[in-house]
Amino acid sequence: MLGLAGGVVGGERFGPYRDARTAESVQPPAWRGPSFDPRRYADAAVEAVVRSACASPAPFVVLDSFSFGRPANLDDDLGDPSDGADAHISHGDVVAAIAALGHGAVTTYQIDPVFNAFTLARDIAALARDVASGKVARPAAVVTSIVLPVDLDDVNRALPADKAVSEADLRARRGDVMAALVGDGDPRNPYRIVRDALATLARLDVPVFAASGNTGPDGLINVLALNDGVYAVGALDAAGRPTAYTSAPEMTAIWAPGQFVLSETTGGLSLTGGRDVAFAGAAAPGRKALIASLVGRDPAALVRRVPAALAGPDPAGPGRRQRTLRRYLEAGLYRTVDLLTAYGYDMSSGNVARSLEQGPYMHYPSDAIFRLDPTGRLAFDPQGDGSAGQLVAYDATSFATPNVCPSPQRVAQRAAPR
Repeated sequence: MLGLAGGVVGGERFGPYRDARTAESVQPPAWRGPSFDPRRYADAAVEAVVRSACASPAPFVVLDSFSFGRPANLDDDLGDPSDGADAHISHGDVVAAIAALGHGAVTTYQIDPVFNAFTLARDIAALARDVASGKVARPAAVVTSIVLPVDLDDVNRALPADKAVSEADLRARRGDVMAALVGDGDPRNPYRIVRDALATLARLDVPVFAASGNTGPDGLINVLALNDGVYAVGALDAAGRPTAYTSAPEMTAIWAPGQFVLSETTGGLSLTGGRDVAFAGAAAPGRKALIASLVGRDPAALVRRVPAALAGPDPAGPGRRQRTLRRYLEAGLYRTVDLLTAYGYDMSSGNVARSLEQGPYMHYPSDAIFRLDPTGRLAFDPQGDGSAGQLVAYDATSFATPNVCPSPQRVAQRAAPR
């Protein structure tokens, strides 16, 4: 849901988190809590992996897409913030910032922004080669909020009826699911490439923390989590409860908080209310003007209708649907449920449940969220303290994944739930 793109961390460039924090905060946080917490971990062995990774002085490698900085696999900077205009923050920028809050050192690794199974397979294979060769120093863990989904029903169609895999035995039979996905023997099969690359990281004792996904309850599985050495991360809500829309909870090994707030601070935006990581240069004058123009207005006079061309499933496929969306949708306020229908989401999808939790209205194409105040007028609702210009950074398992090493102090600083 988070429509962020671009941004800078730590004052000048995306990379120097360590320069933005105190010497004490650079050190891996001390582990506190019980020896095994079943509310957070599938079993004690999983907790031991997390303990070891979080205590390591080696960096976490964040595999995502970034708009500024110098990821380890790129030779040039991606850009500079533009003074006097909105400087947008990418999804990967926020994921890396969250990882740095909990662990310390972070190395970024860029994926192809034209994302599909084939590009992701290529990028994961490249990361595994770079770690194995020493081009990228061996990390304490790889963190990725990327989901490579497969439908369990599709997997079972490739299996004999008496070998079908149920959600209940998915964890025990994840090897059977992977075997079905790579059973064609084609070395170009992206699932095979991913499997082999993740096996390389496992041999190097590099765990991978991967988002479970946000579409549950359904039959979608993150293929990454089917592999040894990969630990699926589900989201806890603001009250510390597992979210119902975490995909494949049977496969989820770690549960972590997934809610953050971006708010204005001097010179840019900050994560969790200005107390942790500042995104210097990331201004939002356009967003502030939008908020000011809509707050207090009558929604009946503002909410746009989704064009009839977008009201039903598009038989031409998702690529055609995206082009049609760009053609027919105008900037303006839409009811969230109507907008999600236009995007083609099933109304039973966890993505729909998650979006409706965040607010009954959404401004397209940004993610500014509005609710109705007691008088029935629009009120900006950023899931935080309600200050003007603040926006929600709430991407469930995507933001829970880099948050596997939460410090008690940072958790206490997070904004209170609505």
